[in-house]
Amino acid sequence: MFDFDVKGGKDGNPPDLATIFFETRKKDNKLVEHEAIEKHAKLKEMVQADPSLPSIEIVEKCCGPQTRSHVFGFGGGVKAKDLKGGTSSKVELLSALRSTREDNKCLNEENKSLNEENKSLNHRLSTLEDAMKEIMKMKELFATQQSHVQPTTSPVSSE
Repeated sequence: MFDFDVKGGKDGNPPDLATIFFETRKKDNKLVEHEAIEKHAKLKEMVQADPSLPSIEIVEKCCGPQTRSHVFGFGGGVKAKDLKGGTSSKVELLSALRSTREDNKCLNEENKSLNEENKSLNHRLSTLEDAMKEIMKMKELFATQQSHVQPTTSPVSSE
């Protein structure tokens, strides 16, 4: 009946709502009813204008709000809320928000602690680098002094 595979459409691309509408209402490969022609044109226009628009939004803009047990283009048993995603209650949303805020607070505290530790470690490293520079200067000074000192003979005789 259709030119596309129901599970994925032709060439793996699922059909858009305008195609489904046309294929399910055509007679002799054309639409006959005036209302069907208008809705098909409107569907085609909306799909072309914004292909990323969710199907349920296109359906509701063209055909109005959908009933609980039937959504245009999806058959019986499919509910509008199934396509829109579950709606959470205000209590659930507030609980999730509170939890997220608590997580953020903990993460901010951990971040602050790590920043302080980082600052402390950088200070210690800087102190060690300064001390190392001083040691290197003292080493150079010592080497310079040793090269200027002539070896002396010992006044002690080895008789």
